[in-house]
Amino acid sequence: MAISIVKEQFLQALEFPRLLIRKNVDLRDCRFNGHYVGELGCRLCDAAIECKWLTHHDEFSGLASKPLDEIAAAVDFAMHFVEALVMESQHPVDACTCEACAWLRATRRALAEFENRA
Repeated sequence: MAISIVKEQFLQALEFPRLLIRKNVDLRDCRFNGHYVGELGCRLCDAAIECKWLTHHDEFSGLASKPLDEIAAAVDFAMHFVEALVMESQHPVDACTCEACAWLRATRRALAEFENRA
């Protein structure tokens, strides 16, 4: 599979976890309006990791110009975030037909193919 196709597939895959993070991470009390400003400003925040990921991988971060390995790492982080949400809901990922479980199955396959490329 061509690199540009894989990159586009990963960029599209990041849309769903961005929505989930925005929906599930409470940023109402953030004095930086949900924009990660670095360790000094965000170190005490419970949502710092998710906020940092979102700031660096949102639609406005120039993500498409980043190297494929960096985009794949963003997809991997997103997969773990979605997995954690699914585990909280006790979904059987392999059998469930909800959007999150379907996304996880597709993303696992795509990441495995990427990691196994020659």
